[in-house]
Parts: sequence; C-alpha cells; structure tokens
Amino acid sequence: MDVNVSDSAIITISPDTLNWTSVSTGGVGGVKYINVKNTGSLNVSQIYAYVDTLSTEPIRPYGLAYAKNYSAGGVITIKNETDPKFYFAGRTEWNWTQDIPNHDWSAVTTPASWGYFRNTTSDYVWVLGNGTVGCNSSDAQFSIETDVDLGTTATRTPGNTFTITNSAGDGERWGYATITTGPLTGHCVAAYYDCSKIYIYNFDKRANFTGCSNAEYLQASNLVSGYSMIISLDAWVPNGYPSGFLNQTILTVYATA
Repeated sequence: MDVNVSDSAIITISPDTLNWTSVSTGGVGGVKYINVKNTGSLNVSQIYAYVDTLSTEPIRPYGLAYAKNYSAGGVITIKNETDPKFYFAGRTEWNWTQDIPNHDWSAVTTPASWGYFRNTTSDYVWVLGNGTVGCNSSDAQFSIETDVDLGTTATRTPGNTFTITNSAGDGERWGYATITTGPLTGHCVAAYYDCSKIYIYNFDKRANFTGCSNAEYLQASNLVSGYSMIISLDAWVPNGYPSGFLNQTILTVYATA
C-alpha cells in the first residue's frame, strides 16, 4: 500500500483570542502566549506578525477622552523565543500639535512635528524633521531624547538623530528609520509623509515596512510540519489613557511556504 500526502501550507494559531482587563495606566497586563503550529505538510519559514493599529486608530485620539479612539494594537508588545526583549507590535504616536515648552529642536534641520513616545510610566520627547518632499523623503530626520521627560530643556532636547532612509510601499507614504540607540533601540520608526504620526514596530515585515533593517522575523528558519513556536505577548498601557475598552485589534501571523 502507498500513501501520498498532498502539498498544503497551513499554520494554526491558538488560542484565537487574548484579553487583558483592568490594566492600570502606567502598568502591564501580564504575559500571555500564542502557539503557532505548522499543521500543513510543507515547511514554512519567514514568520512575522503585525497588528492592525493603522486601521483601528485612523485619527489622532489625543484629547478625545474616549478609549475606543485608541487601538489596542498600540499597547501590545511581542517577543519571540530567541530574543528576551519585548517590542511594540505596532504602536502609533501622533503629532502633539501644541507647543512643547522648553524644547530644543536643533538636532533636526527643519522641525515639522513633535510628540512623546510613551513607554508605560516614562515619556520621551521626539521630533520629526521635514525633507524636501515630506517626512517620508530620504533627507527627512527623526530624533528622540534619551532622558525621561521632566519638563526641562535638558530632557526636551532630542539628540539621537536618525535619517529617514527608505520610502516604499503604501503609495510611497512612509519613510523608515532604523533606531540603534535610545529608548527605541532595536525598533523601526516609520514616519508618515505629512509628518502627522510615527509608527513603531519590529516584527512587521510587510512590504510597506520592510525597508527598515531592524525589521525582523519572529522565526526566519523552517518550522517543519507538526512543530510549533511560541509567541509571547503583553499589554503595556502608558499613562494618560482613558478608561474603558480600547478599539479591538487583530494580530496577523504570516508564514512563507
């Protein structure tokens, strides 16, 4: 008797729902785990993941005092089995629009927008420098403070400056900076063309965001049939979020056969 198994590329995610409730501002929800199993007959590799923050937080939510205006994807952090560090799965920080007193934007040539990177209890001031055709052009700049914001000029003088090096995908609307020092070390920062927001990520390898050299796979090597990998997830809620349920997010895990 002969048995021939057909080709199939399938991964199965379990559980299919994760919830964090009553997370304090400036706090974490606690680590939860997702099991990614190769239930097909072909090896899969180049596994990455992203949350849909950009579609579930489409407008600037600051000052609206309504939790649903914030995407849950913006507070989700993620790690793989080989790196001890958690990275933001896809966090958006928006232009502050108001002045930040005591600032010094001299690290960038043409300051266009600024804001705060909020990492649970700590805030860090950042600034975008406009390029010749927008904040996604190859001569745009991103700079971020290394000191926690205390309201002083010394803590509002971003000095770690990174050049926007790529502009690709999504209608050429994003430019990318590879962050090597400071509070976002290891992350990628994508700047939107109109300077209105930045997108912070690591394991998002979609064509729109793969231009950053920090962008990596959760697992690049083969996940053979019948085997699984574990993704660790947590919810890091910064200070200043309104109470209530954030806008629900979807985590998509993608693999190549």
